[in-house]
Amino acid sequence: MSTRLFEPPRPPRRWGLWIVSALVVAALVAVAVVQIVDTAGRCGEGVREVAGGECVGVTDGAYTFGNMKGLSSKIHDENAKVAESGERSVAIAYIEAMAGGSADRGPEATRQAVSGAYLAQRALNSERSTIPKIRLLLANTGRGDRHWSQVVDQLIAMRDKEHLVAVAGFGQSNERTAGAVKRLRAAGLPMVGATVAADGLSSRMAGFYRVSFPNREQTAAAAGYLKQQQRKHPGYRVQVIRDGNEQDDYNTSLYEDFSSAARRTGLTVDDEVIPFRSGEGEAATAGNALSLVADKVCGAPKPPDAVYFAGRGRELRRFIEAAGEGGRHCRTTVLSGSSALGVYFDTGGAQHRAELARLAERWKYSQLTVYYTAFTHPAISKEVYGGTGNGPSGPFADFARAYRTEVGGPTTALASGQAMLGHDATYTIGKAARNAVVVYGTRQVTARMVLAMLEQTNGRSRVRGISGHIAFDPDTGEPVDRPLALVELRRPTDEGEAGDIYRFVAPLSTGR
Repeated sequence: MSTRLFEPPRPPRRWGLWIVSALVVAALVAVAVVQIVDTAGRCGEGVREVAGGECVGVTDGAYTFGNMKGLSSKIHDENAKVAESGERSVAIAYIEAMAGGSADRGPEATRQAVSGAYLAQRALNSERSTIPKIRLLLANTGRGDRHWSQVVDQLIAMRDKEHLVAVAGFGQSNERTAGAVKRLRAAGLPMVGATVAADGLSSRMAGFYRVSFPNREQTAAAAGYLKQQQRKHPGYRVQVIRDGNEQDDYNTSLYEDFSSAARRTGLTVDDEVIPFRSGEGEAATAGNALSLVADKVCGAPKPPDAVYFAGRGRELRRFIEAAGEGGRHCRTTVLSGSSALGVYFDTGGAQHRAELARLAERWKYSQLTVYYTAFTHPAISKEVYGGTGNGPSGPFADFARAYRTEVGGPTTALASGQAMLGHDATYTIGKAARNAVVVYGTRQVTARMVLAMLEQTNGRSRVRGISGHIAFDPDTGEPVDRPLALVELRRPTDEGEAGDIYRFVAPLSTGR
């Protein structure tokens, strides 16, 4: 007889429970992975790491870009005070390649401009019983402004959430800046440019204004100055050096505008134009080309009395070095546009002392005199506002004291004009926001209201800026009623330290 063993019944298969459990575990793993990836890709709130390890995006100062550690902390603290006050506020974004490295614009120039923007924020917020208070945001577009598109999208998304009413800054004239201006204009966010010169940024469509001067006004002033020299000195020769890189709007318009201005003023220019070609990936080639250019200019029995250099400061520096190569003398005056600041691109301090020493040596040999049409200079404030026998007039003296106290460092750094322009671009927007309260009442100020007030910034409604009265042409947004500065760019000392390198020569009329 067979014996049947008792087999307990198997528990029912709970397939549904197992599937649900597996899905939960998978979801938790996915969330963890996303969090890890997101954390790895974030540098800070609103700032993300991109290819190459650079951090781009928008911050209230909590994250520090490049060499702005102390400055970012001050901006963050000021923003926190505004938030804690409970008073009505708006945000202004300052956009630029914050770590420098955008063509001929180095990190120190950017830091100075942002310093000016911070001092404008402080000045506006210190005015008693006035609203709205100002929160300053820093928007980094990355080296060469390569990540402008995602940063602009980020700013547009902040318009309502952060009460972002306008964007200031724009340090470099290039096609990426033009793209950013176009998209922000379409989104209804007004802009005030600080240090951009390309003609193509202006438009009869409202939205973009600037405290800097476009190339056509710089070249008109330069041609007028050179024509005066020809009147004073019969036989005074002027030759043109041009950068033929068509992809760079700055140098292309500089050459075309100067040629047009020369014809209008009756300036006699040599028929032979000496060309070279720059490019982001052609640094060595451009250096070779500029050596040949220097041979043509300086190798003649008698160099021209003046050379107009239609190119960026980075290439101007190579020309200066080439002119003094081998101890050669080249006694001529070089005149260029606002980008001449780039002669000191990415230089300063111990790291670049050897480079500056070589520049100083070559420049000393060549005996070149270098002038440029500067957007502004501390001396322009006195020219505009006048002075008395008891001391300086106008806002510059107070600005210089605030710079020394709040930013630190020597006030000789202000001679580059970068801090003055960063201040004036930001301050003008802040004043427009204050005027919007007067016109529209005390409800929340919007970007549209600020745009309307910027359109009215002219005539008797000028802004008392550090660089002079800020007023805009209502049709184009270009600055009016303020002179340019003719500035001599001087060589560094033989030891390589840059000293008093921006010497004011004269105010220049733009003809507007």
